[in-house]
Amino acid sequence: MKDELRGIFLSENIECFAPLPIEKCKVRRPDILLRAGLPADEAKTAIMFLIPYYMADGEGNISLYARPMDYHYYCGELFPRLCGKLSEKLGGRFVGFSDKSPIEEADAACRAGLGVIGDSYVIINEKYGSFVFLAEVFTDNPPEAFGCDPQGDFPLSYCPHCGACRRACPMTESGMDCLSAVTQKKGELSEDEKAYIKKYGSAWGCDICQLSCPLVKKAIDGGAETPIEFFRENRIKNLTVETLSEMTDEEFKKRAFSWRGRATVERNLRLLSSDD
Repeated sequence: MKDELRGIFLSENIECFAPLPIEKCKVRRPDILLRAGLPADEAKTAIMFLIPYYMADGEGNISLYARPMDYHYYCGELFPRLCGKLSEKLGGRFVGFSDKSPIEEADAACRAGLGVIGDSYVIINEKYGSFVFLAEVFTDNPPEAFGCDPQGDFPLSYCPHCGACRRACPMTESGMDCLSAVTQKKGELSEDEKAYIKKYGSAWGCDICQLSCPLVKKAIDGGAETPIEFFRENRIKNLTVETLSEMTDEEFKKRAFSWRGRATVERNLRLLSSDD
């Protein structure tokens, strides 16, 4: 079954995956599993996996995760297909989650051996750095079926806490909130917040701390670009007021920066284009 599992994930260009006994997961929302049709007391294994999204397409005014279409759309297409393949080949029930998960995903991904936990509680993978989305498939198949020893050691491991991310973070110099949080703040901004956004040229999000991490730099130098076509297509690295205004509502809602509404993004773009 272990070889079949590998073949199924590789067929989706997902290279980083590993089974974890459900007992080793911090289950926070068993009700979510129940609604998906797999009660928590029947789930035996969480197959954790990473969805890499990095592309080296140069500097832009949007965080790297938001340049392709929203990964929730990718997962919405992936899980029915992936769970269908798993059930057909391996038997049993499979349900997939990402983001709105019943477990603490970073903790589980680390215990499954997919990376170390960084200072911002992100997973840093050896190949893809921190530019990954976390996801998992739960099944009622036991971990032993996937070559995983349920009595094995599944420790947490951490980055070396070198401080590079904290030193590079705009918060350290400015004493303000996280730049990403400010770009996503609704309503009117203070004059200091406006100057903050203009100084760093961000219309949405921030990658400064990630790009300063030695482990992430090593991954990028080693070739961390995603093999998944969804994240290589339909990219926007520099958003403008004109581009935003030309987007239909359907196109706009498929972007990660849509969740705070057009007005928030447009405000930032107008700030960046102003001469004040």
